[in-house]
Amino acid sequence: MGDGSAVVARRFETFVRWSTYGTVSTPIVTLLAGAMSADRLIRTHLVVFCVAVVLALALVIGNILVSRWSFDVLGGRARRLAAGGVIAWGVALVGLVVTALMMPIPAMSVTAATAIGSVAACFVPALDARRTFHLNAAILIVAVPLVAVADTLLLVVGAAVISVFLWACWSSAWTLRVLRELQRAHEDRAALTLANERLRISRDLHDVFGRTLATIAVKSELAFELVRRGNGERAADEITAVRRLAQEAGGEVRRVVRGELRATWEGELSGARSLLDSAGIRCTVTGDPVPEESAEALAWVVREGVTNVLRHSAATQVTLTTTNEDGRVLLTIANDGADPVGRPGGGTGLRAMSERMRALGGRLATRRDGDRFVLEATLPHGERA
Repeated sequence: MGDGSAVVARRFETFVRWSTYGTVSTPIVTLLAGAMSADRLIRTHLVVFCVAVVLALALVIGNILVSRWSFDVLGGRARRLAAGGVIAWGVALVGLVVTALMMPIPAMSVTAATAIGSVAACFVPALDARRTFHLNAAILIVAVPLVAVADTLLLVVGAAVISVFLWACWSSAWTLRVLRELQRAHEDRAALTLANERLRISRDLHDVFGRTLATIAVKSELAFELVRRGNGERAADEITAVRRLAQEAGGEVRRVVRGELRATWEGELSGARSLLDSAGIRCTVTGDPVPEESAEALAWVVREGVTNVLRHSAATQVTLTTTNEDGRVLLTIANDGADPVGRPGGGTGLRAMSERMRALGGRLATRRDGDRFVLEATLPHGERA
């Protein structure tokens, strides 16, 4: 996720936190509003009212602290609540409800309801919808016996207030939870994109420079042999070719990093023939024409296969065969110099090439046939790819 999106997420989290803190602070607001609506009655119960104010303040402080704990649970960084603080918080709740109901002011029933609702709302950010529903139902069930001793209308209003508190806090917390999941998804996607890009660069560098280094090695060995035989002119030509390859390698690096490197079927066949001929290996190409949509993928297979022949075999002859049948094209690269020891599972290049073919719906396989090593690549073409 970009920096701008992360800032928006933090701002929204701050908004949700403070709106929840405001919601769980309503007991003190309803208490003072009820006192203003019945000023004369409050004077006759001034001591009880003062006690209720102190208890409401203590309850609100506890509500905010527990709400912070719930948001920490939502963020996966919860800490333990102090047992003494929880007990004091519960005492403040019970005391406020009792003192509010002791005052003969109808509005104080709403204060008692908001006190209960605010306490329940403190836990909502850490709960899912099912648990929030169960909490709401439990509070309403506990309130049913109060119908016998309290005004039914006020009791209904109180129940509605509690439900509104719970679900308002839950909806804000749910939105915050979704936003955090979206943020994590963006971060995971960015990390995956980066990993895939690194994999592409490493794979392309292996494919490109495996061939380039193999070519340089062959031409350098050929130049050494020509110098040893006294053929300085041809040796100079080979050294010039090596220098040209080294200079071209810098441009290939830039194209690999920018994702601009492309392999062509005719270009790879020509390069394979030239490289194998320089190494004294006969190269024969036979078979059907390669469909255009499959040409680039199979060109990379030719590059990797020929590079492996030079690096890991004592071949004197290589045969490249292409066959089109049943909507698929089969490329076979066979050489007569299989390594008698072999490497189980193939090297890094073959594994990377196999993954590339699987991504295109094809497959890559290797097998031995006596002293022959065979590399087979199968790829669907047209709409099957």
